[in-house]
Amino acid sequence: MNEITTRDNTPEQTFTARNGHTGPVLADVTCPTGTVYAHVDPAATVATVRVLTREDRNSAAAEAVRNTKISQTAERLIIVVPDVPATAHHFGNMTFGGGVTVINGVRYTGNVTMVNGTVISGGQQIPTGVEVYITLPAGSGIRSRSKNGSLRATGAVAAIEAEATNGSINAECVGRIKADAGNGSVKIGRVTQWIDAEASNGSVKVEEYAGSACRVRAGNGSVTFTVAPAASGRIDIKAGNGSVKLYGVRGRTDLDVNATAGNGSVKKF
Repeated sequence: MNEITTRDNTPEQTFTARNGHTGPVLADVTCPTGTVYAHVDPAATVATVRVLTREDRNSAAAEAVRNTKISQTAERLIIVVPDVPATAHHFGNMTFGGGVTVINGVRYTGNVTMVNGTVISGGQQIPTGVEVYITLPAGSGIRSRSKNGSLRATGAVAAIEAEATNGSINAECVGRIKADAGNGSVKIGRVTQWIDAEASNGSVKVEEYAGSACRVRAGNGSVTFTVAPAASGRIDIKAGNGSVKLYGVRGRTDLDVNATAGNGSVKKF
């Protein structure tokens, strides 16, 4: 059921699955400008959604919240957020002065330093654009498409397919993931099955890889990849303009490791 309420005079839309739609579901999210926060909760039996903005009630983001469409079938939770006029552009390696800076749909105050599409230091982040909060039952998956926004997934997600033109993709734990970040980074805590990740202008970091198939590409950015004892199969990693650091592969004759860097070093630990 969809409900539009107000929060500090700003519209907020909520949804709770009904009609017997319990158990795992694929959250299919289109949010061109904003951030999607998805959490898999083992205690949840149905999916819930909250869509809001912290901008003024007369802003384009507020209008997008009001016009967001949410529906669910037995297998899919569909969320479509209208586009918000672009307020951010990608810059190279630059440092911005005081005041307010908007990068990839995120607003910062104070000095901000950005390298290869990733904000690395300075400033206080101020949420802007549309925020989508999703809670999913165990075993659920996520499909996310964004233009100027990011995906933040927590909990154990069965599978993720994510595209972000100007934004980052982050997941705490995932079975299978296909991630494509144009101007942004990809960061994964744990992968249990396989990963296919690409960042054109950004870094890729995987803190624990226990899967059986890996393909990682970083065009202008570095790759940091930690292999768990349970990992198997082929690990294929390439960095164009950046370094590759592989942890947990030294002495692992059971793995097929192919790691290269065009303009950078490859280090295996």
